Amino acid sequence: MEKMRIKKEKLLKAIKNIPTFAEREKWVLTLDKEEGTLFYSPKSIPDGVELHQVTDEYALYLDKNNDPKGVMVEYYAVNFLKHHNEIRDLSPEIFKSDKKINMVDPSKRNKKTKFFQSILERTLITEADTEMLPA
Repeated sequence: MEKMRIKKEKLLKAIKNIPTFAEREKWVLTLDKEEGTLFYSPKSIPDGVELHQVTDEYALYLDKNNDPKGVMVEYYAVNFLKHHNEIRDLSPEIFKSDKKINMVDPSKRNKKTKFFQSILERTLITEADTEMLPA
């Protein structure tokens, strides 16, 4: 299967739509502590999506309509948190469990979780605007 090519403008538009799709599709925050990866997506990534690297730190899952279907933040614990103080300070309060996989549902309306979600979304959008890798 040939990899779908996407223009930078379409990718940026999809990233800016993350908050809308996250709310509509009830995305959750999932931290794989063993892998050190954070996923912000539905509980399971839908079939037929492709992963597109946005910055050195994160990639976006897109469907055939270029709609966002999830985000994968690579090296969350060892790299991403070092560059994002607000997220780093909140992360231990959000992902409290000692389990290998920590899943948190922002729709539960916990103030800290909702705040974390909004900071993460804002960070993803800002970084796409300023640090997006060439298409």
